[in-house]
Amino acid sequence: MPTNKKENIVFGICMCAIMVFFMGLLNISIHLGGFNLNSIKTAVVAFPVTLIIAYILETFIIGKFNHMLLGKFVGKTDSKNAYILFNCFFIVTMMSLVMTIIGGLLGGDNLQTIFTEFFIRWPRNFCAAFFLNILVAGPASRFILKLMQNNSQEVPATETISKKDI
Repeated sequence: MPTNKKENIVFGICMCAIMVFFMGLLNISIHLGGFNLNSIKTAVVAFPVTLIIAYILETFIIGKFNHMLLGKFVGKTDSKNAYILFNCFFIVTMMSLVMTIIGGLLGGDNLQTIFTEFFIRWPRNFCAAFFLNILVAGPASRFILKLMQNNSQEVPATETISKKDI
């Protein structure tokens, strides 16, 4: 898990990027009637704006609420896996609720359509996001974080012998 602010930002961006792209691709493909080149192009075009919105929401609003819930449900003696599972559940629940509405707005749906189809879209988004988070985004982001942490560990300086020392 992240140990400093820089690692936290990198980890958050990795998680958000993976989740936003694939959830956007899923919803756009459903909206356009199937997975095809047009749905991929649309997902790529929508990605930057959606990533910014999702990252801001997760970092400044939902993330704060998530940490409060984690403090109530996961103790210091609980395993790392319990922390990961609860974190995933809380984040996915809150982000899927909010992003289902925002995604509909960004996709051009009116408020009536968003709210009449909410109970069809949100459960689908929650399930897809939960498994995407647990099986793909989480492990990939933790892998990238581990590489970053391994590369940032200082290698002990070795003494060099100069020609003067000989």
